[in-house]
Amino acid sequence: MKIKFYYLILFLGFILSIYSCKKDGYSVTESGLRYHFYEKKKQAEPKLGDILKMHLSYRNAKDSILYDSKILGDSFLIELTKPCFKGGIEEGFAMMGEGDSASFLVIADSIFDKLFHLPLPDYLKKGEVLRFDVRLHKIMSREEMKTFLEGNKNKTGKSEIDLIHDYLSKNQLSDQQISEGVYFTNFIEGKGNQPRIGDEVSVKYIAHSLDGAIYDASENRGIPLKFTLGKGDYLIAFVNAIMQMKKGGVARVVLSSNNAYGSKTYGSIPANTPIVFELELIQIKANSNP
Repeated sequence: MKIKFYYLILFLGFILSIYSCKKDGYSVTESGLRYHFYEKKKQAEPKLGDILKMHLSYRNAKDSILYDSKILGDSFLIELTKPCFKGGIEEGFAMMGEGDSASFLVIADSIFDKLFHLPLPDYLKKGEVLRFDVRLHKIMSREEMKTFLEGNKNKTGKSEIDLIHDYLSKNQLSDQQISEGVYFTNFIEGKGNQPRIGDEVSVKYIAHSLDGAIYDASENRGIPLKFTLGKGDYLIAFVNAIMQMKKGGVARVVLSSNNAYGSKTYGSIPANTPIVFELELIQIKANSNP
């Protein structure tokens, strides 16, 4: 009787495990990425280095949307790279073809640390799962992306520097450069000392194109960006602009593409694209060991 009861328990456990998998609806890759396809049209999948045009949103365990690329319209672009951690979202992108839609489940800690390079926000719990909903519209090779960008450039008939100066003039901004190709305008001076390398700063920001298309904003993550000047993978020109400010200051800085991401596509930002940052320096925590 004891042996039969043991096998009965094993059988019930097996049935429950099958039921739970069906109820969850997600499959799992060897690396641990959980995924579910709503549409799979069996089109060619992207290669590393391809540019993906997609709609992407992600939400927390309470089903609250934390980010939605619709704020960028239909032009959210990202380069397919190798996953930056085991079970990374990039593995999911690589499984998709044009017209596919899917959801991917990823641990928030890994996303914020390895991909966003940000501390885990207070509104997320350690180990909390984020759900990424993705629809892939188009796959472009680097050559196709280059042709697309050059076509847009030819339509304007102007060089990048001309476009920047047009923007500065139209918005009555200073054309004073704090370094070559970096144009800084102070709107509110702020108080106290300017931050130095080694200081921790909290910054609210919006990053957008010259024509106003938003690429990213601190409010998308619910908290200001907090980092130590001189540490982390941040644009040098972005850091230098913050070092021109004081606590409470508000400024706008325009970066030429050479001071931004150059000839590489970065997230939703196309290659060879100037970037405008709207900045508000919220807090400065001075380094106690200068």
